[in-house]
Amino acid sequence: MSLEPVVAVAKVGSTLRAIAVGIVIVIVMGLLIAIQQIRVVTLQGAVTVEAKAKQEAVDANKESQLTITTLRAEAERNAAYTSDLSKRIKASEDKAKKAKKDFDDLKRNSKPVRDWAAQPLPDGLRGKAASGNKDNSHKAGSP
Repeated sequence: MSLEPVVAVAKVGSTLRAIAVGIVIVIVMGLLIAIQQIRVVTLQGAVTVEAKAKQEAVDANKESQLTITTLRAEAERNAAYTSDLSKRIKASEDKAKKAKKDFDDLKRNSKPVRDWAAQPLPDGLRGKAASGNKDNSHKAGSP
């Protein structure tokens, strides 16, 4: 009995086993590559979503900055207007005070005004009955 047929069968079995192991290794590697590919595609999607969200945030920030700049400029204009208005009010008040002072000085120091003020009031304004020059022409039947 020769062992050659057993050895030949063992060699064939060993070769088939090696081929089967190789096939299993290729299948496992294929699965690992597929899993990695799925992860890459998922991460690329996440990166795209994050990039879009980042761009939207940057755009919103730019718009907010423009709004802030506009509001600051408006606040500065309002402050300048308020300051100018306060100056004008102060100038008007000062002018009114000066006019009142000038009027008071004129009442005290002007000879024509003093002469006019020194005249006696007419009888009717003093609360006395008018005397002398009564005009009775409008009464009927007078002698």
